[in-house]
Amino acid sequence: MILFAGDCQGDFVPIIEEADDALAVVLLGDQEPQVSLADELGPGLARKSWWIYGNHDSDYLDFFENHKSMADRNLHCRMIEIDGVRIAGLGGVFRAKKFEIDQTTRLDEVDLDCPQDYREAWIKLRRGGRAYPADFTSIFPDDLKSLLELAGHVDVLVTHEAPESHALGYQLIGDLARAMGVKMIIHGHHHERYSGTITGGIRVEGLGLARTSEGFFWLDHGLGERR
Repeated sequence: MILFAGDCQGDFVPIIEEADDALAVVLLGDQEPQVSLADELGPGLARKSWWIYGNHDSDYLDFFENHKSMADRNLHCRMIEIDGVRIAGLGGVFRAKKFEIDQTTRLDEVDLDCPQDYREAWIKLRRGGRAYPADFTSIFPDDLKSLLELAGHVDVLVTHEAPESHALGYQLIGDLARAMGVKMIIHGHHHERYSGTITGGIRVEGLGLARTSEGFFWLDHGLGERR
């Protein structure tokens, strides 16, 4: 069984307690680790955990830097297979200054053919060309393009942002999932536990804070929820 955990905001004890029986654990952003992420989780749990950034993971430099101990477990724009379930991640959030979209923007309205790297171009435009942590907890068009290259090979897309099933979600997340051919989206960010379905028959599971029972979702290899 795979355990998906919502925003823990620096409190890892509930995840550690919940994850005893988990084959793998996926953290959906806003970890906000006070020390290295590997130390927060402990050696046993760190070995079977994966994660994506949330928007608050760049609020303080320490939060951002403390993820580096598990940089190789960042699921952003990559796919892994666990117990026959293929999972890909999209970390971060949409920030209007960096990616000019709104909740109604559709995938076919986004220019993904630009030859430049949008994130690198943004950084270079800044005085001194210095990168900031928020550059890596923000979604850029390049991220969508990278995930589209995995189309047909992913069962579950994990995101921090929500698709259109949530009142504050984005059509663009749903469009991306449909274009990728995924069966399920699991997201955090809004601290609200709900289940839904969006166009294309894609199941959506929104998770609450990981310090509550609503912050967890268990998935088996048949993409069924543990009861």
